[in-house]
Amino acid sequence: PDGAFYVYFDVSATGLSLDFCVRALEEARVALTPGRDFGVAAAGTHVCLSCTASREEIALGLERLGGFVDSLR
Repeated sequence: PDGAFYVYFDVSATGLSLDFCVRALEEARVALTPGRDFGVAAAGTHVCLSCTASREEIALGLERLGGFVDSLR
């Protein structure tokens, strides 16, 4: 991608909020931003993922994030 694109997604099914971001960084090496940094709308249940890297880096990050989410089940 050539611009700044973001995905704001619901992580409530994991039972985590801010901890989701902390653990994703520690366990999957994927940096996310807690929803609370973007206002009050769904702040405790959503996180933000920036897609401002190369397509290859985004694909790797999503693969890692998917493995992390699978490990929470």
